[in-house]
Amino acid sequence: MGPSDTQLIEYLTKCDAVALHSVVVSLKSKLSGSSGELAERYPTPESIPNTRTKARKDLAQAVVGLLRWYASDSIAFLFRKVFSGDGGIHYHEIVRDVANLLNGRLSKKDRVKIPKAASVAETERVIIQVLLRLSFKDKSQEEIAQVLKEAGLEKDAAWAAAKKYGAGLSSVTIPVLTKILGKKTVKVLIERIMVAILSKTIGKEAASAIAKRLLIQVSQKAITRFLNVVGWILAGLDVLLFTTSPAKRMTVPTVALIAVFRERDRL
Repeated sequence: MGPSDTQLIEYLTKCDAVALHSVVVSLKSKLSGSSGELAERYPTPESIPNTRTKARKDLAQAVVGLLRWYASDSIAFLFRKVFSGDGGIHYHEIVRDVANLLNGRLSKKDRVKIPKAASVAETERVIIQVLLRLSFKDKSQEEIAQVLKEAGLEKDAAWAAAKKYGAGLSSVTIPVLTKILGKKTVKVLIERIMVAILSKTIGKEAASAIAKRLLIQVSQKAITRFLNVVGWILAGLDVLLFTTSPAKRMTVPTVALIAVFRERDRL
């Protein structure tokens, strides 16, 4: 395994059990036809092993191994496994591939620039930024202001931001967006993406149950609103999921979910 794989394993070994459970169940996507062995072994957040234990690390390694398997051409995977003892491409390659795939859903003028030497964290931010651009795309000032208000901004501030930036609000980098809107508002926007991804991969009911556990500071009414708008949040991703291979239908939403969780923790 490479450094990016090891770092992801370390993150999954110590992250919140509900977050890891979300990643595990996303690997049993209703879009993929996967057997979902891990999801069957760990059906609830309570079944996830305690942080920083051998059992948790074993589970983290299994998740990363599955991601590497799904992201690799099977013949190439077996070739690497036989001749190097390490099958699958590395996570930094997977996350960049997902970022490029999602970025391709945007028009050329709206695409996010991905530096060649971007770190994993920077590439994960690109994924989030692309999803934000897809969610704000073609939205009116009124719709954007409403979303910002629901995300925690005061009414006047929400209207001012929507009027000044419009759909272009999602064109700024995550750090700049945080300065404009504040950490709390950006965190809620990211959590909205998280709920949308889960809703698309495991269904609204299961996504709602996870959201209640993760978003303890958010009311049930707010969670219901999150679920009611997932259609336009992930419209671009929805098209991608149904026009790529079954393997991509696994890696794209799962990597996007990991990116969301890690950025949420950074905030």
